[in-house]
Amino acid sequence: MGYKVVVAGATGNVGREMLNILAEREFPVDEITALASRKSLGTEVSFGDKTLKTKDLDTFDFSGWDIALFAIGSDATKIYAPPRRRCGLCGHR
Repeated sequence: MGYKVVVAGATGNVGREMLNILAEREFPVDEITALASRKSLGTEVSFGDKTLKTKDLDTFDFSGWDIALFAIGSDATKIYAPPRRRCGLCGHR
């Protein structure tokens, strides 16, 4: 059984490296999605032998995902990460 994983900031250096490490270490992923800002929307990134097309971070619904990795800078993380915690993704309130 694998996890449903989201990588926010997938088009940046850190986000791409997160995807590379998850693939190289064969992290148990059943489903993965790459998120980006609107200016990078639709950009393709690699995950192992797969190519992922980025989705819009602003409108993405994090409900039902197991893990969310954020590589979007501290100011943007303050906007996007706290609401994700409240949705039950990490078990915090």
